[in-house]
Amino acid sequence: MKETEKVSKTVEKHKTTIDLSVPWNQSLTTITTLAVLICFQIAISLNPHSGESQPPMYGDYEAQRHWMEITFNLPIEHWYVNGSHNDLLYWGLDYPPLTAYHHNLLGVITYKINKRWVELRDSRGFESVAHKIFMRVSAIVPFYIFYLPPLIYALMSSKKTSPVLYPLSLLYPALLVIDNGHFQYNSVSLGLFLFAYIFLIQNWTLLGSMFFVAALNYKQMELYHALPVFVFILSRSINQSQPLGTILKLAKIGVMVLSTFLIIWLPFILTETAKDVLIRVFPFNRGLYEDKVASFWCAFSFVLKRLPIVQNVQIYLSTALVLICSLPSLVSLFLQPSERNFRLSLTTTALSFFLFSFHVHEKTILLATIPALLLLPEYPSLVILFLNISNISIFSLCIKDNFPFALVFFFAYFVVSYSVSVYNREAKPLHILSISIGFLICILEMYGPANQRFPHIYQLANAFFSCLNFLYLLVSFTIAAFEKVKKE
Repeated sequence: MKETEKVSKTVEKHKTTIDLSVPWNQSLTTITTLAVLICFQIAISLNPHSGESQPPMYGDYEAQRHWMEITFNLPIEHWYVNGSHNDLLYWGLDYPPLTAYHHNLLGVITYKINKRWVELRDSRGFESVAHKIFMRVSAIVPFYIFYLPPLIYALMSSKKTSPVLYPLSLLYPALLVIDNGHFQYNSVSLGLFLFAYIFLIQNWTLLGSMFFVAALNYKQMELYHALPVFVFILSRSINQSQPLGTILKLAKIGVMVLSTFLIIWLPFILTETAKDVLIRVFPFNRGLYEDKVASFWCAFSFVLKRLPIVQNVQIYLSTALVLICSLPSLVSLFLQPSERNFRLSLTTTALSFFLFSFHVHEKTILLATIPALLLLPEYPSLVILFLNISNISIFSLCIKDNFPFALVFFFAYFVVSYSVSVYNREAKPLHILSISIGFLICILEMYGPANQRFPHIYQLANAFFSCLNFLYLLVSFTIAAFEKVKKE
């Protein structure tokens, strides 16, 4: 009897604090959330986009349009090569082949609607209401085709998911603001990654490998997830097979990976321009970071810039730090290749890359927060903090795009997320205090007095503040990865 009570207390202690008995209809919650999501996307789309009416370079909106122009008008061997019709200094293609193929398809559709939108050279900086509607729709449609289905499936298939978590996952503002406001197609690569995750945890390894290669060939930043994917496949292959079976299984996976790469890259191999693509995709000459991003290198630049570190050493140092910070969760994953450890390793490794890797953008925080969404049922407090801080970290980008209204979306998400977590007894006062400080910094970015000596003081304050929180979260998720292994 005493032993039974002891076991009962242990289970009670370790079970998640999310209340799974919330009397909400799962389907109704999903439909309602989708309706709100569509309204959010429309509202965001009505605001300015990156570089709107700002010649000569405009912004990411023009970059996406320009890639449609280039891939539609020029033969494939000129897509990544500098030339008279393709000035690489003017938004030259710098993503892998699947991005180029996607823009080629959009270019064909664009030409059929209005050929002026993709006229070679003459369409530079083109803006009109009709074109803006087309571009906005072109970003929203992939969200519902590639990203939303695997995310909803992953949430529904989780045994610990409560319907109360659906709004937090589907309405995550940073992705919506970056894709539908700033203007990008992150939902494609992130959706392909989520499909790969689903297939891998269900032991459809060949299909999962194919989808991950596709994600990697859409955006090279999917390398952030490559180490956990490799370790997960390797560990499960070893655990589920005899030595000969393991070798055969890994050989099949290798053939699938190489075949997928070959099919995607074949046009560039045949035209002998694969090297040009690689040079564009991996720009080691650009530096450690761009703008005021919440990476370690930017946040602590006021100290690091005083140290005599040459560029070659920076590359090796950043690589070493990424590997050191990723290693604990990767070891945990190798020892226990569970779904939970896979999610933790994907999150911690991607966050390590964001904090310490080379040439980081503000947008790449999505590579860490999207797998973190899958951890919401198990670590709601940490994940909710992570999602809210990630929103705050991209606010400087919103200011740059003349979209300060994004702060309203961020604050609404903060209120909703902590209303949910308070209901489930997960709110932590220090987390709420930290996010509140973040919002104060955002307000200072908008209304703070200008500082002639330090004109970027508020942006740097945001980057420093966000980086400190990300470092705390990296340590917390890493500890979580080892807690379960230690117990087992």
